[in-house]
Amino acid sequence: MKVSNLYTVFIIILLISLIVSFSAQARILSPEEGRLFLKRIIQNSTAYSYWGIWKLTDYTDENESIFYEVVYIPGFGFGWINLDNPHHYIIGDGTYRFIYDEEKQMITAVYPGFDLPFLPLGEDNIDILVSNYLVNVEEDSVMILSRENNQVVKSFLLDERQALISQTYYSHEGQVIKQGEFVYRIDHPTDDRIWKIFQIMDQVAQKKNNFPEVLFNRKRMLFPRLLPPGYSLRRSYLVEGDQGKMYQMVFSDGINFFSMFQTLLPPPSKNSNPVRKIVIKKNGELTTLIGEKMGRQIYLVGNMSHEILSKIFESIVDGGD
Repeated sequence: MKVSNLYTVFIIILLISLIVSFSAQARILSPEEGRLFLKRIIQNSTAYSYWGIWKLTDYTDENESIFYEVVYIPGFGFGWINLDNPHHYIIGDGTYRFIYDEEKQMITAVYPGFDLPFLPLGEDNIDILVSNYLVNVEEDSVMILSRENNQVVKSFLLDERQALISQTYYSHEGQVIKQGEFVYRIDHPTDDRIWKIFQIMDQVAQKKNNFPEVLFNRKRMLFPRLLPPGYSLRRSYLVEGDQGKMYQMVFSDGINFFSMFQTLLPPPSKNSNPVRKIVIKKNGELTTLIGEKMGRQIYLVGNMSHEILSKIFESIVDGGD
């Protein structure tokens, strides 16, 4: 009898210890806990200057890997180059990405800096993420889960001081599509490569005020009335690239996103159609819809189906209406 009682007590203690152990290892955070936790990861990941090599593997393109040389300097942001194209520097300050051509000694393009590959997410995107997704923490692994089906939509690994060392991106079907990781990283670097990128960062910092978040040509913007559940307007940009200057709006639910670009068209003729032919392109997870509406050329780009982008396009109206 005593042996039986001891055995029962042992089993109960073992079960309790397993439950406590599991709870300590994996836990879904409350929205407020998730907000503070993600903010701390961003702060830890940008606490010091560093130099490193970032490997990005694209599993949708025959497992192709690209290597980037990355520098982070507090107060200036990130600078990185594709090692296969070492003369084009990308400078990101959290608002814009500037493409700097070393051979031409000039900025050749300006794009949004909404998502940086070396951070789990932008700090101003935390609130919307924790309102739409669950944050699951298990030791040094963090998973972002869908509230609808508990499917992992993004995950990342942390080092001993809870700074980012890798992150993984998933498709809507739950398949791994991309993975980025530091294969080498040095904190507080002091070599010549850092000085070179710092000089370019300094040049960009002096010029970036020419690209404020403002309306272009004093025209009212077109705006979609229909947004997918959980999405909201996150940022607006004046960007410059191959198509010239364009106004861009970025909409996101914290993980997924779509962008709406618009630029003015020449005045239409009397017999022109106010809505012209729509072209849809697919490139990996990204879908692009191109159309013309109310005197603007519209580009919708996002990791969503062309059916949803078509409905968003149909809902676009004058922002002043």
